[in-house]
Amino acid sequence: MLALLTAATLGSFSLSTCAATDPVIFSFIPADKASLGQAGGAGQALPAGVTELQFRDFYKLPVGPRGLEPTEKLLSLKDRQVRVVGYMVQAEEPTPGLFMLSLVPVNIPEKEDGPSDDLPGSTLFVHMPAADASKILAYRPGLWELVGTLKLGGMEEASGRVSYVRLMLDPSESIGAPKPMEKPEPRADAK
Repeated sequence: MLALLTAATLGSFSLSTCAATDPVIFSFIPADKASLGQAGGAGQALPAGVTELQFRDFYKLPVGPRGLEPTEKLLSLKDRQVRVVGYMVQAEEPTPGLFMLSLVPVNIPEKEDGPSDDLPGSTLFVHMPAADASKILAYRPGLWELVGTLKLGGMEEASGRVSYVRLMLDPSESIGAPKPMEKPEPRADAK
């Protein structure tokens, strides 16, 4: 079982595989909306030693002639525990052990667009714990709440993309994943 999860935070999770040689794909279903920090983490108590980090705290605005420059807050949180709330990037070809989190919902069609896509500059690259590095986290729309160790610096990811801001999830930390979308009830007057 994935040590990354806590029953109090997620409620339940399910496993599915495509073939015997494929990595395990996890789908997470949280217990309730309150556990997700649906209001961007507002009003949610932070665990001891964890600092809230928002996407607007990544880079200085406006962007100047030197390009994206990290904020003092981002630099001060390097190698510290942070909580980030954002949307999982829907990747056409997900990378085992890695997914991206963004301020806004984003779908990136790598096969068609390659690296020319609409990823915001403040995209966070999230690394699963070493025990789950071969697994793919199933895409789920909605807000995700993540806690982990913030790492900074240019690095080429397994996906071939270059990251600057990374969140390393710890096996003892938890993921607050969004609830699955419910199907609308059929209308009584529908034939």
